[in-house]
Amino acid sequence: MVKLSTMANVALRSLFLEASWNPGGQQNLGLAAAIDPALKAIYGAGERLREARLRSLDFFNTNPIASGLAIGIAIKLEESVAAGEMEISERDRGLAAMNQALAAVGDAFFWQSWLPLCSLITVWAVLSMAEVWWTPMLLPIIFCSLACPARFAGLCLGYRRGQAVYDLLVRLKINILVHNLKRAMALLAGVSTVVLAATRTDALAEESLLMLWLTMAIVVASVMGLRFLAAKARLLHYWYPLLVVALAAIVVTALGQD
Repeated sequence: MVKLSTMANVALRSLFLEASWNPGGQQNLGLAAAIDPALKAIYGAGERLREARLRSLDFFNTNPIASGLAIGIAIKLEESVAAGEMEISERDRGLAAMNQALAAVGDAFFWQSWLPLCSLITVWAVLSMAEVWWTPMLLPIIFCSLACPARFAGLCLGYRRGQAVYDLLVRLKINILVHNLKRAMALLAGVSTVVLAATRTDALAEESLLMLWLTMAIVVASVMGLRFLAAKARLLHYWYPLLVVALAAIVVTALGQD
């Protein structure tokens, strides 16, 4: 077992995963630097440590925030190799498959769902509290409030569960959850854009904000209806923001002309 102090060292080093990003191995140098304390604890010194270090220089690329899981799994796999419970080729295949899965899930959740949501919250905060100078700092604060725990907790989970993490993700249906979050964020972005535009113009000077939100709800319901009625509606979720903005703009213009 790798000691807690060693894992803390790995966690600190993992923050610099992309500091040596390169076109060939991408994040491999960062991975090698991050897990080196764990490799020393597992193999001690000698030829086996040198071979393990060389393996860590193989191609490696995953979502930076989800990298904690991948790094924890990599350490667990090296323990299995050191104990003779796993072949090196099996270790390579398992780590590569997990990297791809975590890259897809991590990018979809953190970059395409969580970060846009944090940005929307920050924009509304800045516009609502223009006199407060620190409101732009909400973006990194809110984003890191989830990203940092996920990164470090993922390291511990990956080390404890190893490849069983993949089965856990399947049972939680994480890919379906992330897919639905992306679609929800697209809708929220479209609605927020129209509400923001309307509150900053005179188009709805005589209309209440409640009426505007009601209009948005009708538009969203219409778009969602298309999702279930149209045969090719699977393509529509990429166009939700545009559809919401276009339909709502028509409504806003009509109200403004009355």
